Amino acid sequence: MRIIVFEYQLKKSTRRKTVAIKVHNKKVTVYAPQFVSNKQIEKWLFNKQAWVRAQLTKQLYITDTRQYPLRDKQVLIFDRAVNIEFKQGVKSEVIKCDNNLLITHSSRVKNLGQKYQQILEEYLKEQLTAYIEMRLAYFCEKMGEELPMRLKIAIYKRKWGSCNSKRELTFNLHLIGAPYHAIDYVIVHELAHLRHLNHSKAFWQHVERFFPDYKASSKWLKQNSMGLQWVF
Repeated sequence: MRIIVFEYQLKKSTRRKTVAIKVHNKKVTVYAPQFVSNKQIEKWLFNKQAWVRAQLTKQLYITDTRQYPLRDKQVLIFDRAVNIEFKQGVKSEVIKCDNNLLITHSSRVKNLGQKYQQILEEYLKEQLTAYIEMRLAYFCEKMGEELPMRLKIAIYKRKWGSCNSKRELTFNLHLIGAPYHAIDYVIVHELAHLRHLNHSKAFWQHVERFFPDYKASSKWLKQNSMGLQWVF
């Protein structure tokens, strides 16, 4: 008889050595090695069901603070709520006026929701890129670093930024909704990795030297991460 203790998603990998559970966004995901049978996993889950149900119950009371730009006609840009108006125009573009954005589309567009998302994300990427490029120049000079070899901005689920040994930096597009101090912290954090590709004591001392209040900005990002995400 197949035991189902709750609905879950199973992901198996040849690289994993142990079974693990993740409860996120009211969903349960089980990560397991390829050689572990489904029957073994379900038996293991049966013993963990009290903990999983407790986590799911806890998440039921979490307020959804994510942004719904198309529904609410509003989006956060550098921690300020900006109103959005959607309408048909001669071409697809974004027009900024005071604290409002007008997003237009041509009459040939069929999937309006998808087009609005594309136009808005492209605009937000331009705004964040411009700010990060400016602050990278400032902090690189301050920290005695050469400019990174490559800058990439995209949407990531579990990281605000990253740095590799090739001096390539990436940043999460969702940072566009954060206050300037939080974005600056992520920039300094990634620049510090150019000298310390780890999170050692020396790394954090380097971050603190050029961004003394980094703990407050890091805490802000942890507490407000959901509110920076979009749902289209």
